[in-house]
Amino acid sequence: MEKFKLAIGIHNHQPIGNFDSVFKQAHKLAYKPFLELFEKFDKLKMSLHQSGILWTWQGEMDIKYFDLVQKLIYDERLELMTGGFYEPILPMIPDRDKHGQIEMLSRYLYGQFGVDPTGLWLTERVWEPHLPKALKKAGVEYLPIDDTHFIYTGMEPDDLKGVFLTEEEGAVVKLLPIQKKLRYRIPFGTVEKVIDELKRQAEKNPGGLAVYADDGEKFGVWPKTHRHCYTDGWLEEFFTALSDNSDWLEVITLGQAAVTRPVGRVYLPTASYAEMLHWSLPAKAFVEYEEFEKWLKESGKLERYGRFVRGGHWRSFLAKYEEVNMMHKRMLHVSNKLEQFIRQNPTRHDPFDQARHHLYAAQCNCPYWHGVFGGLYLAHIRSAIYSNIISAENLLTPELEEVQKTMVDYDSDGHSEVLVTTNKFYAIIKPSYGGTLVELDNREAAFSITDTLTRRLEGYHRKLATAKLDGDTTESDETESIHDLVLTKETGLNKLLAEDWYLRRCFVDHFIKSDTDINKFASGKFGDDGDFVLEPWQYSPGGDAGTVRLKRNGHLWREDGIKPLTIVKSYYFQKDSDVISVNYSLTAEKDNISGIRFAVENNFNLLAGHADDRYITFGGVRPENSFLDAVNSHKGFTSTILNDDWGKLVIAVMPDREGEVWQVPIFTISLSEGGFEKVYQGTSIVNIFDISLKKGVPFEVSFLLFSGKPENLPRRFLARGQETPVQKL
Repeated sequence: MEKFKLAIGIHNHQPIGNFDSVFKQAHKLAYKPFLELFEKFDKLKMSLHQSGILWTWQGEMDIKYFDLVQKLIYDERLELMTGGFYEPILPMIPDRDKHGQIEMLSRYLYGQFGVDPTGLWLTERVWEPHLPKALKKAGVEYLPIDDTHFIYTGMEPDDLKGVFLTEEEGAVVKLLPIQKKLRYRIPFGTVEKVIDELKRQAEKNPGGLAVYADDGEKFGVWPKTHRHCYTDGWLEEFFTALSDNSDWLEVITLGQAAVTRPVGRVYLPTASYAEMLHWSLPAKAFVEYEEFEKWLKESGKLERYGRFVRGGHWRSFLAKYEEVNMMHKRMLHVSNKLEQFIRQNPTRHDPFDQARHHLYAAQCNCPYWHGVFGGLYLAHIRSAIYSNIISAENLLTPELEEVQKTMVDYDSDGHSEVLVTTNKFYAIIKPSYGGTLVELDNREAAFSITDTLTRRLEGYHRKLATAKLDGDTTESDETESIHDLVLTKETGLNKLLAEDWYLRRCFVDHFIKSDTDINKFASGKFGDDGDFVLEPWQYSPGGDAGTVRLKRNGHLWREDGIKPLTIVKSYYFQKDSDVISVNYSLTAEKDNISGIRFAVENNFNLLAGHADDRYITFGGVRPENSFLDAVNSHKGFTSTILNDDWGKLVIAVMPDREGEVWQVPIFTISLSEGGFEKVYQGTSIVNIFDISLKKGVPFEVSFLLFSGKPENLPRRFLARGQETPVQKL
């Protein structure tokens, strides 16, 4: 009798920009021990996919791992799979980049191991119906994909007995349904239950096929799994059980499964694995989804009707998080620019090849979404994306003779942004949203100094109250799935939960109420007497290339009524200057207005909030607590300087009038595989001016913003006014 087949695939990946210590830990705890243990069981076969990022690191750090991979390939026990070299979500990038990314990894695997892969690991299993055509063009014959996708079409789990075909415009690829039931039981259930499930399927479908494919990190990196899999022996017991049942069970590669006779044709909807679709929902819908699914389960209806329950759409992350959308559109801008340059210079390779590598690195998926993993919330991962975007664009931007200024709907929101390029900066100004500076990139450092994150309510925040402190878990907790176990890395995080009512940008113009102190501002629970933060400003194209002049005829809310107020905000750029000037002119149009607290907010991120080599000074004076994540309030100082001694970078803001300045750190509370954690997202610098306006008489204040090397900081930024004691909070 023909044996029942179990096809196994393991996927390993680390994002671009992740800490070297994380690579080392994951390799030591999961990637290497898994393969070393697998080698001992010569009856077993499997497929392995690793991102090009990880392959490259391993090739430099542990050549013995490569030797082991080569041996298993030679023994015909290991199949290598291709994918996007830098692990992009394929539907989010242009087809030309899909092909280029896949070709890059396939060539790498051929060069290192002499294999020509035909199977593809689909990043985060994000599927859209147009993919077959692009995949086929890149030489892909098959891919494993979640049974969830199939079930959304109305199919029953028991219908998924083998390989399916799908196509786009006649381009056919094979699909292997990954069983969610196995994903959740391996390695979190008992080995006995896994084998029992395979026996059940074998009895129901003799000679049939089951597909298991999942992340390798769950075998040692995820909380408690290294001890569970290796010290306590779950993985060895599992491999032993598979081998001991070889009389009826054959463990094969995904490629071997792909050449079995197809059982049917299918057209899958846009989907990913169920958890991803849940994570993509807005906070309120996120909670309601959980409640509905729980109700179905408790009422005994989930098994029958669960296939009709699904979350959102991966692209919804582009709407859920404005920062994701901006990063995505920035990446697309560079991709289009590279394509245009290649068409204009078809015989040139350098610097286009180098720019392409940076572009592909900037397409690494991890910060473009957020779920049970840190993703978007990890500032160092976002920063690596921006660094590669900026580096790619630098290679495509010749030295300028004058400032470049263009208008385009950059973020695809229906409103045009102003793009300014100098030899020092890339800047994006958004007239439709407060006239704010939404992005400022230091070209020389290849660093986005405005890469901060707005604080938002997440659907999972309600679980914070019941989260267990890591280390306080019981035996029964230790092998829970990462999707079920809720931990927290420190106590008291619920007190730090905050939600911003506006996007964290630069030159955000507030009129704060008299009862708003620094603590209330930091909490985000403060009112604004003006209508200048969220509303559109007028911008008229033309004029000097280095000038962006914005105007808003707005209002102030006072006890005696609404007062018309006009603000003109002008940005000035020079092609070779590290300094940007921003001038304000405020005019009361009809009445005198007194008791105004005008506050200009700027948000910056130098990544490390509590490191000795990142610190703040006021007028050149270092306060008692100078960490970037400190809370400070000062009066009389004329400049605020954020210093990064490690990266050799300085950010400085200086108004030409004395006032009060607040330093407020931005912390988010997010969920990661290790539990709830507090993440530093940047520092807010707020300059406050107490003013009164006479009708028709403008109040003017100008700011200088510097970003560059410490030795290039103009001395005038170190000048200071009358000192006052530090206000400790």
